[in-house]
Amino acid sequence: MVSSVNNKRIAKNTLLLYVRMLLIMAVTLYTSRVVLDKLGITDYGIYNVVGGIVGMLGFLTSSMSNAVQRFLSFEIGTGNTEGVNRIFNISLVAHYVIAVFVLVVMEIGGVWYLNTYMNIPADRLDAANWVLQCSILTTMFAIVQVPYNAIIIAKEQMGIYAYISILEVTLKLAVVYLLVIGNVDRLKLYSVLIMVVTVGVLMVYRIYCVRKYSEAKFKFVKDAKVFKDIVSFAGWNMLGEIAWVFTGQGVNIVLNLFFGPAVNAARGLADQVNGAVSRFVSNFQTAVNPQLVKTYASHELDEMKKLLYRGIRFSYYLLLIISVPIILNMDFILHVWLKDVPAYATGFCQLVLVCSLVSSISNLLAQVARAYGKIRKYQTWVSVFLFLNFPLSYLVLKLGASPLSTMLVNIGVHIVLLFVRLHLTREMIGLSVADFARHVLLPIARVTVASLVIPCVLCHWLAGGWLSFIVVSTVSLVCSIGCVMSMGISRNERRSIVRLPINAINKIFHK
Repeated sequence: MVSSVNNKRIAKNTLLLYVRMLLIMAVTLYTSRVVLDKLGITDYGIYNVVGGIVGMLGFLTSSMSNAVQRFLSFEIGTGNTEGVNRIFNISLVAHYVIAVFVLVVMEIGGVWYLNTYMNIPADRLDAANWVLQCSILTTMFAIVQVPYNAIIIAKEQMGIYAYISILEVTLKLAVVYLLVIGNVDRLKLYSVLIMVVTVGVLMVYRIYCVRKYSEAKFKFVKDAKVFKDIVSFAGWNMLGEIAWVFTGQGVNIVLNLFFGPAVNAARGLADQVNGAVSRFVSNFQTAVNPQLVKTYASHELDEMKKLLYRGIRFSYYLLLIISVPIILNMDFILHVWLKDVPAYATGFCQLVLVCSLVSSISNLLAQVARAYGKIRKYQTWVSVFLFLNFPLSYLVLKLGASPLSTMLVNIGVHIVLLFVRLHLTREMIGLSVADFARHVLLPIARVTVASLVIPCVLCHWLAGGWLSFIVVSTVSLVCSIGCVMSMGISRNERRSIVRLPINAINKIFHK
């Protein structure tokens, strides 16, 4: 009964997050096309790489966000309302301190690096500094917002994301309109407008939390033990987040050193495509994450493992179904989507989706480690392997390899990381590698191979164009969904999926 209730809650929250995702994805793909056209490849690349300088300190936000969400979910799982309020208030004070730290570091180190070492055309350096200052201010607001977003996720109230997304996409469409009609420096204008929109949306979330949750009312709380626990957890989690920063923003800066803003533009477009597609998985996993923590807090390890296996398989299948037709038709899609396609953009977009498929298999294992709480050993080993992306990418570029080689390095590292995480998780909750292979790896391997055969043959035979796109995409979707339903899920899971539309229709008629 508990499992059924949890599954329904996950399904409901996933649906709400998908509504949000579809709105954001549609606007993001449209605005990216217009922004690239109006800014030009060079300015678009500058915006991505300079914003990445501030993103280098994103590990502070991510590590604290994971820590706060974990402790909030744990306290909610044990029914301790007072503990939820205590953790929220302590974490809020901590985030204000972090925001001030980011301001100081970036105004000194970030400004110095931008004006001394970045590969930026001299006539665009002033605009690049505008981008940096707007990114700093936006990041500060995002940091102090973390506890509010964490309590929404921990309480599994995902509907607010869908509603506020309507406001967000409307404002972003207004930004594009102003960018088109503006007669000032468009890179400066875009930076300021995006900053205003982001800060405004964050403030709406804050107002909602303060009015909705009594636990989100600020009051100064002094609890050294809780503060120490949160900071300790975040500190070890920070190792992994730093490694992620170097994998993304660090490699992007390395690409800038070797190839300049044009390649950063191609990498930035790949990140946009990956972000749009990966939201299908991240939204599902966002709905699953609190349940993993709560089942652990309730000492229901068997239920936790079942949820983990099911969550990983469905995450991978969702991404596979969407990614395969996009990967096979990527060159055609980019030329239809964009007026001017940067060099290497097709390869970056294809490889980044392959990397996301690989990483989706192990993402929920990280949440298991957070639920366990004692993450020092886990984060140390994962961070070491993940950080290898940065020096290995620099090495292959130094040896004269293509910019695309950095993505191949990333894929290889994520494959190794999967087995590292499996070994570490086994020590935490007794996760059997053999069971994981049987319930997760073998089903997704069968589905992947069977799904690719016919679409790849068609893609090779057809000459391209709209006919090829429609045929390959249709066949790919049919093959992927058919393979998932026939060989990728259990009988009970298949029965539950078939019942979803029936139950929805019944509810409509009963109303």
